[in-house]
Amino acid sequence: MNRAWILVLALVLLAVVPDDAAACAVCFDARDENRQAFLVTTAFLSLLPLGMVAGAGMWMRKRSKEIDQELEAQD
Repeated sequence: MNRAWILVLALVLLAVVPDDAAACAVCFDARDENRQAFLVTTAFLSLLPLGMVAGAGMWMRKRSKEIDQELEAQD
């Protein structure tokens, strides 16, 4: 079977059965509190690595300034 036909078949199946194509059951939970918890957790886990990188950068900048001040005081 040609790759283009496989792609067309997959797209048709996704269009015909959209509920079965959902990424996960939690994303489309009928209870709002479950959906809200999923979104908050997703935001937290997305922002956590960015905060860690920013924190490490701020620490390195502060430490670099401290080292520069120590070297100036020695001269």
